[in-house]
Amino acid sequence: MTFTGLEPGAMSLADAIVIECTFRDCDFSEASFRSARLSECLFDGCELALVDLADASAHATTFRNCRLTGVRFGEVRRDALGLAVTLEDCDLTLASFQDLDLRHCALRACQAREAEFTGCDLRGADLTGSDFAGAVFRRNDVSGADLRGARNYLIPPCDNKLKGLRVDLPEAIGLLAALGVRVEA
Repeated sequence: MTFTGLEPGAMSLADAIVIECTFRDCDFSEASFRSARLSECLFDGCELALVDLADASAHATTFRNCRLTGVRFGEVRRDALGLAVTLEDCDLTLASFQDLDLRHCALRACQAREAEFTGCDLRGADLTGSDFAGAVFRRNDVSGADLRGARNYLIPPCDNKLKGLRVDLPEAIGLLAALGVRVEA
């Protein structure tokens, strides 16, 4: 099913099982998705600021051009697959990702300004083209993650695992600077 232009409060997804649905230009600001089970869904151009994801799960779900500011992703249900979502061109300003398995997650061309990533497994994650200005990375494993085209990130190598991290040359200099290495031309 496809839902277009839903106003706040028009539909509750709390405790819902939602499979293969599309939501376009819907406003779920501050809505509760508590205990929702989302599978193979598409949220396109939706307003999801401060949505409550406590005990929710999402698999093979895509968020495209959505505003997810202030969302606490760390409250999602923990299961064997982790959080398996694709976030494309989304605003994740002030979002929080804590103690999550994000290996099957993609954050492509997102604005993750002042977002927090703490204790996450980001091994092999696709973070390409995203803006991480002011984002905090603590105690994460970003081994093999792809940060090509991403910008404004500072991932302290002493506090995060970086082996095999894929970055572009200009940003690689920032990682070397965090190690105290001076690059001279």
